[in-house]
Amino acid sequence: MEEVSCASIETPKTRTKQMYDELITIDERNVAHSTFTTYSYETDCFTDARLAFYFQVVQEAAGTHAASKGCSIPEMHKEGKTWVITRSRMEVFRYTRWPEVLQVETWAQDPIRLHLPRVVRAFDAEGKLLFIAKTFWAILDLERGRPCRPQDMSLRIGIPPSGDTEHAVDMHLENNLHGEDEPLHRLAVHMPKITYLDTDRNLHVNNISYLTWALESLPSSFQNRCKVAEVDVSYLRQTFLEDAVVVYTESKDPDALQKDEPLLHHRIVRKEKDGSEAVVWAGSTRWKKREDLR
Repeated sequence: MEEVSCASIETPKTRTKQMYDELITIDERNVAHSTFTTYSYETDCFTDARLAFYFQVVQEAAGTHAASKGCSIPEMHKEGKTWVITRSRMEVFRYTRWPEVLQVETWAQDPIRLHLPRVVRAFDAEGKLLFIAKTFWAILDLERGRPCRPQDMSLRIGIPPSGDTEHAVDMHLENNLHGEDEPLHRLAVHMPKITYLDTDRNLHVNNISYLTWALESLPSSFQNRCKVAEVDVSYLRQTFLEDAVVVYTESKDPDALQKDEPLLHHRIVRKEKDGSEAVVWAGSTRWKKREDLR
């Protein structure tokens, strides 16, 4: 009988590592590199990529990088912890079209208080920047429901060296009140029904669903003409399958949806059992004419 060395025996753990190695490469600066294809089902009726697709790329690139370091959500659950996103800010320079390929790079940065910041950048085949996203993640203790200090996690994932100026991005974002400090005109109200497909591995609504609901509140005539150029969203509370939520879209300009570059503010509130409302998500979107983002 042929002898098989222990080193050659494939285990679920080694298979998982091989999968990560096929999906991403991590260079000597702790920057993860991967590619994504703009599939037809990720585009709109004009064959332009949807904003949600870019957010999916950010989520997948970040998740795969963390998983390659043994910090995926399933692995974190074994430690009694999980990842939650608290804020995401993206600037879009161009939307890809089917079937373009995106070259994506992501890296973690020095912790800021209880957050571990992460940057995700995507480039087209010519090396031109498609978008840059600045995201803030917290590590949550599942038993206590409290955030953990992220210093240990930054060591596990790794950050670029101090001399790497190319990947030194200023992550100190100003407090975005999403229009709460000025009088606003209500433009749209939308009442989405939370479905099973909105939930994720943490059993709460996935962060991309909130963005999708906000965009669904807008008329198709406006979205046929404009696309999001900047978006800044804050995740304030978790929501679950049985929750009832309402989306409010507002602007300082009552005629914002007739303009080419409006600034819109969005709030998603949850109807509580006692009749009160709690804001679970808030965001702002700045738009440009569709042709300006091609």
